[in-house]
Amino acid sequence: MKNTSLEEKVLSKEEQMKLFVKEYQELCTKHNCQIIVTPAWKVSQDTGTWSTVLQTSVGELPKN
Repeated sequence: MKNTSLEEKVLSKEEQMKLFVKEYQELCTKHNCQIIVTPAWKVSQDTGTWSTVLQTSVGELPKN
């Protein structure tokens, strides 16, 4: 039988999201960078229709 500790506690979706945001902010601070998302237009080669796509990149944190 496995002992359950506070560290193995099952988190709710909201708690998981808050923990993710906290850890992401710590990671950004540690490496002085962040994930940047930029919208862009893309035309389909098959149909010729335009759509919006999200392009991701990594960039430095803004200076205060």
